Amino acid sequence: MSDMSTSGGAEAFEKIKALLLGDTARRLDQTAERVERLDTRLGDESKFSISTGDALVDAFKHAEEKRPRDLSNALAPSVVSIIRSEIRNSKDMMVEALYPIMGRLVTAAVAGAFRDLVESLNTRIDALVSANSWRLRMRAMATGRSMAEVALAEAEAGRLKRALLLERGSGRLLAIWPVKEDGAEGGNADLESGMIAAITEFATKVYADKGGELRMLDMGAGKVFLRASPQVIVAGEFGGELSGQNERRLDEAFLSIVEMHEKDEASCTPDAIGGLLNGALAAPAKPKSKTPVMIFGAVVAGLIVWFSWQPAVNAYREWRILGAYDEAMAAHPALAQYPLRLVIDPEGGRVVLRGLAANETEPLAIAEAVSHASPYRVEREIQIVALASQTAQDLRAGETRAAATLQEAQSQIEALRGELKEARATLERLTQEHDAPRAKLRRFVENFAVFFSDSDTLIDPGATAARLDQLATLLKESDSGLRVVGYADDVGATVSSRSASRKRADKIVAMLVERGVPRSRLALVSRSTLNPIADSALDTIRSRRVSFELPYAGEFDVR
Repeated sequence: MSDMSTSGGAEAFEKIKALLLGDTARRLDQTAERVERLDTRLGDESKFSISTGDALVDAFKHAEEKRPRDLSNALAPSVVSIIRSEIRNSKDMMVEALYPIMGRLVTAAVAGAFRDLVESLNTRIDALVSANSWRLRMRAMATGRSMAEVALAEAEAGRLKRALLLERGSGRLLAIWPVKEDGAEGGNADLESGMIAAITEFATKVYADKGGELRMLDMGAGKVFLRASPQVIVAGEFGGELSGQNERRLDEAFLSIVEMHEKDEASCTPDAIGGLLNGALAAPAKPKSKTPVMIFGAVVAGLIVWFSWQPAVNAYREWRILGAYDEAMAAHPALAQYPLRLVIDPEGGRVVLRGLAANETEPLAIAEAVSHASPYRVEREIQIVALASQTAQDLRAGETRAAATLQEAQSQIEALRGELKEARATLERLTQEHDAPRAKLRRFVENFAVFFSDSDTLIDPGATAARLDQLATLLKESDSGLRVVGYADDVGATVSSRSASRKRADKIVAMLVERGVPRSRLALVSRSTLNPIADSALDTIRSRRVSFELPYAGEFDVR
């Protein structure tokens, strides 16, 4: 008994500890999980380096998508120094290293202007009705591109986007033309000037034995035209290809800018550079040409031929189809007695033969004759008209089949009625058996037992009394007997266990007798430690119980 009290006290202590310290334990577990996650990412130098690298990569990607201009302004000085260091340390890899950087730079610089220019060109081209718009339309149809792309290609050919004057060696930007009021491209210009200076220095060192200077850089979306002196570099960014004449004129203008800087650095202002470049880029006026009028006439003639071609082709095809249909109808005069017509649908690409006929053979021959002359698919929508004698015979046969089917259905219905009657009788019998008092008593005792904490002390007296009330009522209704079986655990001596199990059964029998159950209908059984339901080393209370069993037929008559 002392062991049981010790076990009960330990359980009570554990419950009190769980109630008082449950929230604290959960918080400690959550804190431990967070510390483990932090240790996984920042536990040592290797983990910290990996997590920091991942965070930096994600940050650069986000900045490149959301704030490309701020990212360029922040990285411009570092990129210039990195390029210079790369030139000194790895000259052979410079071309591969610079190509993707320059591509991204050019893309970021012209993306916004390109979208605005395409929208403006589309709006202006749609509003134009001149010969130039028709020329652009014809070129777009011939090349498979949009009018905006064609017009943009013509507008970009040889157009100077901007000019940069930068200090050779350091890459410092001295002047830029044209100058925007908001200075939005200042950061990109500084970055591009540093790249141009680095690439020029690299090319000069690599190809020093061949002489000459770097004259042209291809940046994907455009080209950079270069002219250099020992002190400065003049760079012009162009869209499209430069003609030979424009290249010579720009070469002279760039040389003039270099000479002006050598004479007086202060005079090399953006306005002065713009004046020289505007003069070099000014194109002479072209004489008026009659080519647009000729192009317009050719386009009008082509449109007339285009719109009249399809109706003419459809008319020729319809003439051939109707001719073949008339010949086929003449070969089958019996079809003239029935309403039969041919419908031609060029847009749907089909020919439909519709109407009535005595059989399917002759309409099939008509459809085959039409299909040889038609480029469209031929469909038949023919309704066969039967003779009166055939119709009456078919009706009588149908009536016979319907009568046989009805008789078979009636037989099946009668069989189903018999099966349904048997099923109802079975269901009624099972319901009566299920609701019988002895069946209710059997279901009740199968799921009911009384548990004791010590000797004959009930664990839950209130619940036990309520269940015994139900058991007594069922015993009275069923007029049946009941075995009351007492059990004990295997803790202690066998004699004491047998005595404890009998005392428990005696107590339950007495409680049932108090509820009006005759003592003669109750059989007391003591099974001591047999049939335990729990391991005594882990749970010493659960096997201390009283269960109930229904007696065998005639068991209470044996004396």
